[in-house]
Amino acid sequence: MRAVNLVPEDQRGTVSAAGRSGGGAYAVLAVLGGLALMAFLYGVAAHDISNNKAKAAALSAKASREEAAATQLAPYTSFIAVRESRLQAVSLLVGTRFDWAHSLHELGRVLPKGASISSIDGTVGSSSASASASSKSAGTTATPASASSSVASATPAGTVPTLTLNGCATSQAEVALVLQRLRLMDGVGEVKLASSTKSAGSGSASSPGSCVQNNPAFIANVSFQPLPSPPASTAPSTTLAANAGGANATGGAR
Repeated sequence: MRAVNLVPEDQRGTVSAAGRSGGGAYAVLAVLGGLALMAFLYGVAAHDISNNKAKAAALSAKASREEAAATQLAPYTSFIAVRESRLQAVSLLVGTRFDWAHSLHELGRVLPKGASISSIDGTVGSSSASASASSKSAGTTATPASASSSVASATPAGTVPTLTLNGCATSQAEVALVLQRLRLMDGVGEVKLASSTKSAGSGSASSPGSCVQNNPAFIANVSFQPLPSPPASTAPSTTLAANAGGANATGGAR
């Protein structure tokens, strides 16, 4: 069978010219396809940007809530920092103070039977703690009357605590024994006898503050070892203080 061209002869040249321009049509289709792809990509990017903005807004709201919670907890962190600072101050006081109670306990332990104490004066630095007591020949009891409450002035590092004892003994030999016994107290650095004279009074062993006639009345000074320097203190709760400061700053900014 032979092919037959059904296009009229007068229109066959037009059809041939249109066929030759078919490459331009493909170029137009390619441009349209590229524009469609760009529109698709733009839509995807816009969708991602919208989602990211929503996530950023959610995170910002969560951060605001966390900052508000931290601001509410700031007083508690500040209280903990103050508590630790006060605990360090008390520990420093305990570590550097002079233990008068232990010294008086030691005095009662080492005092011989033939001696008694009528008064005690305790000094350290520029402050003092004094006590007076009467005792029988078996021992003594003393209670401090006053003590400084200032750590810096009451127990400065390097100062020497001293006890001044006024008492009675049955003989000068007993006074010498008292001095020997005083050196057995904990922390004693030096013991000195200020005076020891026979009493001219007519007191008796039952009369407080006086010695039996002709019995020696002595004054002895007991010097202890110098007070140590306080240990180096550390900054209390650096992390807590920093958190408290940051929370307070955030609260002020809000």
